[in-house]
Amino acid sequence: MRHAVVVAGCLLACAAQAAQVTDPVQVAGGRIAGTAVDGVNTFLGVPFAAAPAGPLRWRAPQPVVPWQGVKSARAYAPACAQTAAWIPDPKSEDCLYLNVWSPARAQKLPVIVWIHGGGFYGGSGTQPGYDGGNLARRGVVVVTINYRLGIFGFFAHPELTAESPDRASGNQGMEDQVAALRWVKENIAAFGGDPGRVTIMGESAGGESVAILVASPLAQGLFQRAISQSGNFALPIDASENALFDRTAAEKTGVAFAKAVGAKNLADLRALPVAALQKPAWAPHPIVDGHLLREDLTTTYRYHRQNDVPLLAGWNAEEGKDLAPEILGTDKFTAASYKALVTKLLGHAPSAAVLAAYPGTNDAVAKASIDKLTTDWWGWRAWYWASLQARHGKARPYLYYFTHRPTEPSTPCGYGCGAGHGAEIQYVFDHLGQDPRPWSAYDRQLATRLADTWANFARTGTPNGNGLPDWPAFDGRPATIQRIGDAGDLQARGKLPDFSLFGQPPAR
Repeated sequence: MRHAVVVAGCLLACAAQAAQVTDPVQVAGGRIAGTAVDGVNTFLGVPFAAAPAGPLRWRAPQPVVPWQGVKSARAYAPACAQTAAWIPDPKSEDCLYLNVWSPARAQKLPVIVWIHGGGFYGGSGTQPGYDGGNLARRGVVVVTINYRLGIFGFFAHPELTAESPDRASGNQGMEDQVAALRWVKENIAAFGGDPGRVTIMGESAGGESVAILVASPLAQGLFQRAISQSGNFALPIDASENALFDRTAAEKTGVAFAKAVGAKNLADLRALPVAALQKPAWAPHPIVDGHLLREDLTTTYRYHRQNDVPLLAGWNAEEGKDLAPEILGTDKFTAASYKALVTKLLGHAPSAAVLAAYPGTNDAVAKASIDKLTTDWWGWRAWYWASLQARHGKARPYLYYFTHRPTEPSTPCGYGCGAGHGAEIQYVFDHLGQDPRPWSAYDRQLATRLADTWANFARTGTPNGNGLPDWPAFDGRPATIQRIGDAGDLQARGKLPDFSLFGQPPAR
């Protein structure tokens, strides 16, 4: 959900010394000029929508405001306003910008659009670990985006619903993602990208966003492949979860929030400064609004209403130790509170089979079981989604299980350690060089292989080819789940859970 911000140091400074300004590129709004370094053209801080502030706060994203002359696209724009302390300033409501990395002289190349994680309350497309240069050198155009977060991105209110031409509110951040994809479709050819070969890719809340976009009718035709890394899918997986994503309930929460901040109506809310809106606690998440998202995932697939594209999804072997405290709001996992914690995690009382497989007989066992159960439940949702695609879709799904523990840093690791949440990102972007650890030969080999694999999936819709390890399409059998790690990783963490404990997707 959250990820440490790595300072690239000399990597950026040294690159800037050799940088040259690109020729101007025409995009929606006007012309821009970026930076050319080592065969990659980089365009930073490119607006894809108007600033969603003042009277546009909480409205659907509006068209870019045109500019005169050539706009410099050589520095990142601010991150979206948020409460996450791990994203440095500047942060602003004026944040709907994206960034593009493109090989020089590119023509009709596949495109990857990266959607950052951060629990829908934090994060940015400008984090150094998301620099797209190394992926671009593999013959793809890379785009990273910002989208509204927290109270600004996921706020439902009856007045907002009434003023909307679509009679919907609560998914502003998701609407920003759709707007960014429309921008890509209309403008990416100017950077050498193929608007008919776009891959959406994200991790954590970004991976959840990918699932929503696959299910959303608003995203139809805007992408042709999907990659979801450790996304737990912020939408109801079946009808049993519908109440958790109900728009009416979300609107009631919005009314209560307005009362808590002393706002009598929507105009009062729009007049409040950013800090006043961020002071109360707010738990953002997308909802079934009847417009962007219309139903649970199972119903979408059973009636073949998904955007049927090749899917690559997966999870990591030690997600739970990072995610369990965030999901449950505590790191005190005791035998006395165990059953209540499991109920909160799953959203319903656990079965006897689940309690037997994940016992909580004493405090130490309870903590280990909560960590393992969180990981396995997280993985089950990826498995369930891939199973729906295998049973009800035409395009092939591919499912992975990342078991590798990266080389430990010299300073203590606090989040995403081992095969934890987000551990795979630095490999997928081939960014080991930004983190001065004593990387092993296998670490470097894995970074090369995964970046090549993800780029090949964007290019062809399959992770296979070009000398890459064989990766079977997922068909529901454990043997078709690709385990990622060396022999030691697989021996220690390669055993798959019994997903039948959590529920089976419906047959055709």
